[in-house]
Amino acid sequence: MISRVFKIGTAMTIGFLVSSCSSGNESNSLMRMFSGNPERTITVAIKDGTAKQLKNSWDKKALSACGSAYTVVNLGSAQSTAGGHNSLSGTVSCK
Repeated sequence: MISRVFKIGTAMTIGFLVSSCSSGNESNSLMRMFSGNPERTITVAIKDGTAKQLKNSWDKKALSACGSAYTVVNLGSAQSTAGGHNSLSGTVSCK
């Protein structure tokens, strides 16, 4: 009886993992967890920079971290920090 329950539980778990990993959805975090390119958090801060300069700096750092193309998963808004710095933080998934 216990082995039957164990077999059913195992089959359900495997089915869930296969369906989660095989979906075509790019935002599937389970698939990204098992991929060779996990999500990376990118943060930049520049002093007295414009929003465009901050975004360009963030793009360069994200590209450098991935070494190739990337997809933006989450990008925050610019924040002012102490000392006149502006910072931007976001998460990317490398391709």
